[in-house]
Amino acid sequence: MAAIGAKRGGTDLMQLFYAPRSPFSRKILAAIVELGLTAQVSLVRVDPWTDETLRRYNPACKVPTLLLADGSALFDSPVIARYLDSLSENILIPPGPQVWDALRREALGDALAEAVIRRFVDQLSRRDDRLDRVVARQEAAITAILDRLEAAADWMRAPTDLGHLAIACALDYLDGRSPELAWGAQRHLLAAWFYDFRGNSSMKIAADPEKGAFRIVNQSHPLVEV
Repeated sequence: MAAIGAKRGGTDLMQLFYAPRSPFSRKILAAIVELGLTAQVSLVRVDPWTDETLRRYNPACKVPTLLLADGSALFDSPVIARYLDSLSENILIPPGPQVWDALRREALGDALAEAVIRRFVDQLSRRDDRLDRVVARQEAAITAILDRLEAAADWMRAPTDLGHLAIACALDYLDGRSPELAWGAQRHLLAAWFYDFRGNSSMKIAADPEKGAFRIVNQSHPLVEV
């Protein structure tokens, strides 16, 4: 059976299924840029809520999903990030004991993004006491994570790693989805770091990847037999 993927210039390309608003997609897009792998990845933009195409490769039908040249798929974002890091001479996962700090911060960034998503979705539903408690729990998680990141600020001065990308993408999503929380008002160190960091080329391209060096696959016919 033929492998599924795409070819450009005789080189097998990986395909990244992504959604523009997804903070987890943005983390992987930024990682691809930081790792210098844009020439090896083509992009397939999908809406995982309405497009069942993705379920063929990821049973959970979630983004990001990375389709490899041999037809196998990797998901979710922590797994994809580790795989991509293994392909590059650049690294986003530092060696030695520092790895645990980077991965812990990645987990905090991912947890922050998840809490913002849950809070936003749950607020769209009819409110009752149970739902109010769920929203309050998400808000408590958002507050605690932001306070932890502000209080232990040494990481802000470290070389860019996967933790930085996860945190920055989560904060960007928080700004867009829940501006009423005004999270930066009492967290000046974190806010200053974020508004500076999001000026990096990797963050700018992740926010608008179609203007980057990626190959964009036709969404109506995203896959090519090779």
